[in-house]
Amino acid sequence: MKNHLLLFTLFAITSLSFAKETPEEAAAQEKIRAAIPLGGNFEPKPEEGIFVAAGHSMNVVISRDDGKTWKPVFYGAPGGDHGRWAVWNSVAYTNGVFAIASGWGAPGTIIASTNGENWRHLTGTNRKAPRKDRKLYDMKTTMHFIGVDGSFLMPLEATPDFGKTWYQYSAYGFRDANNERIKVNLAHPSLACGEHNGKKRTIAIGDLGPAVYSDDLGKTWVPMNVKAEPWGEERGAKGIIAKGNMFLILKGNGSQILRSTDGGMTWKAHRLGVERPLSRSFGMSIVGDEFWITGNNGKASKDGITWRDLPDTLMGGRIEASDKGTLISVHRKRHAIHRSEDGGKTWQEVYTFTPDPKAKGGAQGFAGLAFGKVSKVE
Repeated sequence: MKNHLLLFTLFAITSLSFAKETPEEAAAQEKIRAAIPLGGNFEPKPEEGIFVAAGHSMNVVISRDDGKTWKPVFYGAPGGDHGRWAVWNSVAYTNGVFAIASGWGAPGTIIASTNGENWRHLTGTNRKAPRKDRKLYDMKTTMHFIGVDGSFLMPLEATPDFGKTWYQYSAYGFRDANNERIKVNLAHPSLACGEHNGKKRTIAIGDLGPAVYSDDLGKTWVPMNVKAEPWGEERGAKGIIAKGNMFLILKGNGSQILRSTDGGMTWKAHRLGVERPLSRSFGMSIVGDEFWITGNNGKASKDGITWRDLPDTLMGGRIEASDKGTLISVHRKRHAIHRSEDGGKTWQEVYTFTPDPKAKGGAQGFAGLAFGKVSKVE
């Protein structure tokens, strides 16, 4: 797993926001989703590297020339922070397949592609619908979606084979040794996959801190009865990122960062010194062998303890590197994509767009970004 953009907390209540949708609007949205072909039978062939970026409205663009030029390849419908087409930190890649998750407070949708041009539902006909009155492609809504070693994961749901098989859990289904229910808080989740005891460990955090972990790429989940301090009571920005056996959590104003090297069982605070932007959207990325954290300024570190200053010219937000070392930067507050060939010292604007006037209720810039190899397009 690579880069992660730090999610910020929603202050609007999702259910109320989604309730404003009229029956006619809902029917129009469902018509769009129904027209997307089903998946579950992807045959990846990694041949050439591409960048994929996405934002609200399921606005998806790609670059096949190392980030020099970009073109739109998919658009759902005008939307914002809530609804069927809300896209947060949800562009994922693994083993020749890109997948993008959308939806917050509405039926979720995950589209996938093996070439970046043609997109289908990730799921096929084998996934169990969440309820009898729901569709096969109705996914759990999530603010974070990742790809690791051939599996796609979100909190409490995963597929190890590109949508053929699904493992689904409920946040209300955990019990202790006395069969008492264990409360798991996965509000506004973020997750990361690193290593622990020779296995892949995925940790998901919610508004109250570390919530659950998985050591089998999402097939099973275990509640985490641990504290990451200082956490604070404010519902502020938060996110988690991992590299090797190091997990980092950033929450609050950016003065400190929490670090764990034992699979998330214990956490220690270290000085960071990244100023929180007014948008509350920190950027958390992995560039080369370093963690990069960006806000109103930027810091980089190999070990999560000692941090160096990044250039003042650095573009903040989500940063991803290609196999040639080119850096691409996106930010949900910017309607543009920027490119750097010198490690982030200088940047060139390579793509801009104007959001649909009907797309309201949230920043319309690109929130998700990933690089990976897919099949060539004739």
